Amino acid sequence: MSQLKGKVALVTGASKGIGRASARRLAEAGANIVVGATSVDLLEMLGRDLESLGVESLAERCDVSRRTDCEGIVQRSLERFGKIDILINNAGIGFSGKIVDSEPGKIEQMVMVNVLGVYYMTRAVLPSMMEQQHGDIINIGSVAGVKYSPNFAMYSATKFAVRAFSEALRNEVQGHNIRVTLIHPGMTKTAFFDSFTQGGSPVPLDKGEILKPEAIANAIHFAVTRPQGVSLNELTVRPTWQER
Repeated sequence: MSQLKGKVALVTGASKGIGRASARRLAEAGANIVVGATSVDLLEMLGRDLESLGVESLAERCDVSRRTDCEGIVQRSLERFGKIDILINNAGIGFSGKIVDSEPGKIEQMVMVNVLGVYYMTRAVLPSMMEQQHGDIINIGSVAGVKYSPNFAMYSATKFAVRAFSEALRNEVQGHNIRVTLIHPGMTKTAFFDSFTQGGSPVPLDKGEILKPEAIANAIHFAVTRPQGVSLNELTVRPTWQER
């Protein structure tokens, strides 16, 4: 319970799936948690759940595609807790299907959330982390950011972008004792996954069980609890049977 006692973690896209599981996992380790998402009702339920674990929490509506929302949740987090030790850039959306049939409006939204959302949140958090000379930034990528798949072209493009951003960011901030970890989940059972696969290639679920969100949450916990001076730059977490 005490591994992260006294730490403050901010999790985006926290109302369900990987974000919710990650908030709970870090709270179980003793961290105070700030959760942001667009679903206020689910956030409030999560906030009560976190406080039942004996930590403090702050739940704020945050649409990461809006820069003002990102700056606002960071400011309110600093006002409440005085610092942010861990940022988990988890918020993301995905649309599948062939490029020729794609809807430009949905693709633009995906780029705003998956790419600019990571940038906006990171930019908002960095000044305080640099001042305190420590911090962990966890960016949630995807195996689609390691190897493209037909029918997932633009989603893959956003996750390849997050990969490049994460590596460049790591180089920029390593002198400030800030660690940057990119985690690539494989097939994970979330509401995101259910909506993402509609209209795309068939997913071979008969090959075995896909991951539960808690598997990714455990990977995040592992990364942020490494000893001082140890940085895990990139982790890929797949079901054992998944080829790519």
